[in-house]
Amino acid sequence: MNMLPKFSTLGFGEGGSAADHARFQSRWKALFEDNRHAIEGKTVLDLACNTGRMAFPCIQLGAKKVVGVEWRQELIDHGKQVFEAQGVADRMEWNQGDLFDFLAASDPGAYDTILCLGFLYHTVQQVEFFRQVRRLQPRYVIIDTSVAKNYTWLGRSALFRKPPALFLYQDDAAKTSDTSDIDGLVFWPSTSFLETMFDKIGYKWKRIDYSKATSDWSGLSDYKKGIRASYIAQRV
Repeated sequence: MNMLPKFSTLGFGEGGSAADHARFQSRWKALFEDNRHAIEGKTVLDLACNTGRMAFPCIQLGAKKVVGVEWRQELIDHGKQVFEAQGVADRMEWNQGDLFDFLAASDPGAYDTILCLGFLYHTVQQVEFFRQVRRLQPRYVIIDTSVAKNYTWLGRSALFRKPPALFLYQDDAAKTSDTSDIDGLVFWPSTSFLETMFDKIGYKWKRIDYSKATSDWSGLSDYKKGIRASYIAQRV
């Protein structure tokens, strides 16, 4: 049974197109509702939380508390307005600042679940992210990111996974949807990079299959084409 509200009824300012709304509804279901065991009753850390648009469904699904970290204060301010209007302001803690500084200052075991959604292709610190996950030892990690197609084989057999790789891209630091690093340099990870890093830090991972969450691919063409991917991983 669908327990989540309609994204279109909330005030996150994502635009009014049906495809926009369908995209968030499908992502909410695939990432959270289908993985309620990683959300319900858990203390959740939402990195690069934006306006809290991905934290909100966690609260609706019974998260004990959600702690958000976001660099841009204007996004936090807007998110606070939405959460107050929905009567759940006390369930969300907002922190303005650099998420890597926040992770480094956090204590191991402080969070049951770490969300990193829409961020890992807006940084050059992917390895540091996984090192911090290993140090903090959350039980669950949920990642959603654009990924680069890895065409590098290096002579390996097709029986094996393509070698892990990071591909250099340029973001626009002036855009709120892009990196906050002023030079705009970012890496897009390959799926094999993400899977290898999960293996190295001792997490059992599963790639989320969106075809099991929705039959409506409106606004989900990047997932269908394989240039965006989501994972849930559990500490072994």
